[in-house]
Amino acid sequence: MTVIFNTCIRSQQRWLVLAAAMACCLPPIQSALAFATPPNENCISSRNAHSSRPWRRSRSVASSNLSAESTTAHTATGAAAPHLKTTDILSLPSIRSTLIRQEETIIFALIERSQFRQNPEVYQKGTTLSADLGAPIGSTVPSEEEKLSFLEYMLVGTEVLHSGVRRYTSPEEHAFFPSRLPQGMILNPLDYPDDLLSNTGGAAEINFNEILLKKYIDVVVPSIAGEGDDEQYGSTVLADIAVLQALSRRVHYGKFVAESKYRSDPEGYQKLVANNDAEGVMKLLTNAKVEDQVLRRARLKAATYGREPMMSSLPPIDGEVGSGGTGTATDENTAIIAAAAASAVVAAVEAMKADEGREDSSGRSTKVDPTVIESLYRHIVIPLTKDIEVAYLFRRCGRDPPPEYSPDRMSVDCK
Repeated sequence: MTVIFNTCIRSQQRWLVLAAAMACCLPPIQSALAFATPPNENCISSRNAHSSRPWRRSRSVASSNLSAESTTAHTATGAAAPHLKTTDILSLPSIRSTLIRQEETIIFALIERSQFRQNPEVYQKGTTLSADLGAPIGSTVPSEEEKLSFLEYMLVGTEVLHSGVRRYTSPEEHAFFPSRLPQGMILNPLDYPDDLLSNTGGAAEINFNEILLKKYIDVVVPSIAGEGDDEQYGSTVLADIAVLQALSRRVHYGKFVAESKYRSDPEGYQKLVANNDAEGVMKLLTNAKVEDQVLRRARLKAATYGREPMMSSLPPIDGEVGSGGTGTATDENTAIIAAAAASAVVAAVEAMKADEGREDSSGRSTKVDPTVIESLYRHIVIPLTKDIEVAYLFRRCGRDPPPEYSPDRMSVDCK
């Protein structure tokens, strides 16, 4: 029992290191939103009840009291839980808090993927790895069946399984291969408010996963994984799928952002769309200050999460070698928190100052370069999110978006 308890304490220590660093380095509101719960609990905002973990209702969409039990929910004090309206969910502060919480999911997934080599064979079609796989079990086969790479085969199989438990009935989730998914579901469908997104012109059905998958393979993987092959193909594609699903959820949240902004100024967007002014729409929806905050926060989180905490600065815990065991639990906790905060802040600052390779100024290696995470957000995540917003707003206003905002490309391409 002591061993188990101490293991839990050590796990909590790691959480305290991360939380303390972010609390010290971020504005109070941002740090509170980012660390309302540890990263491994409720960090993924998934549409109906799902994430890449066991399905559960998301904090964003499902919090609108969509189920009978949520309408009768009570707090620990016995008071009725506040009723949330669609306008509350679609408020920009609510959406931004959800996007902040998705950052941990993305960064941790990228760190997991970075431990493997690039393994280019998993992305190539017709190789010995994928030649004899056939169609994934349960998937529908298009009339003109195209060969799949090993990643695509595993991704289709995963989406087939998840679609059966209603993942893709949720307005937050988008399949990479919707044409290969079966129609039936194992679980009964869930009901969602009709006014979360607009179906005018098919706006709610916009899906940019085609270009996201291409950019992930061509740009993201080479930037986070070492060159070469380590033959860890299964582990590689499972990590790939986790990253892709997290990124897809993040960029398609642009539809909720666009809907919120449209409702705040419908006349302004209608006028711009009527004039086919995509540049004007992009300018109206852009908030440069918020984008800069996203970039800084992503780099700081990557710097903090992507390195081991400086355990040498932490006091011994009761039961560990060298522990006198004379202090009270409160004294120990206070000492741990203080040491963790100091350690994590120093670690984050050192990592942020490092500009070369994956070594910071103290010589400790990082699991993923923070500047790479920042670059990913700057050149792919934010631009692709905004492309989805523009495409959504055009369709929301009854017009097809310009060709540069098609789902198979980025309006401002990254190399």
